[in-house]
Amino acid sequence: MNWDAIAAIAEVIGVVGIIVSIAYLGMQVRQSNRVAEDTSFQGILSLGNTSLRGMAESENRDIVIKGLLKYNELTAGDKLVFDTMMFGLFTTIECILLSNAKKLIRDEQPDTASFYLRTRFFPYSGTLSWWSDSKQLFAPEVQQWIDDQIRIADMNADYYGIKNDA
Repeated sequence: MNWDAIAAIAEVIGVVGIIVSIAYLGMQVRQSNRVAEDTSFQGILSLGNTSLRGMAESENRDIVIKGLLKYNELTAGDKLVFDTMMFGLFTTIECILLSNAKKLIRDEQPDTASFYLRTRFFPYSGTLSWWSDSKQLFAPEVQQWIDDQIRIADMNADYYGIKNDA
């Protein structure tokens, strides 16, 4: 065997090694992306659950219901509670939208958030009043997305059956 043949074999082995290394690196990047997606989703889910659980707790429930209907008539203390609950919810939405834009979560998540807001919050005038007062707290792309969702919401809907109580 001459040196040229040995060099050619060494080059082929080197190329195969590079291909195997690149394939392995690609698998590691895909796995890392899946872990990042899962971590992002879990964080958003935790934030959203905390906010929604706070809204449903007995000491907050009546305030949230009154705020959905008559935000501008809340007392200062009740407005603080309602604002805190809504800010938590809308911060969760912001996280969903920004994480989706970075491809950290699936495209279905903003669709789910859209449906949830359009059916459970946007048909109520108090939510719209709160949003009008608070929208500047959120990123411009989030403001636009929320405004778009409000435009397509069915304002006659009454998911919680509370509009007649107003």
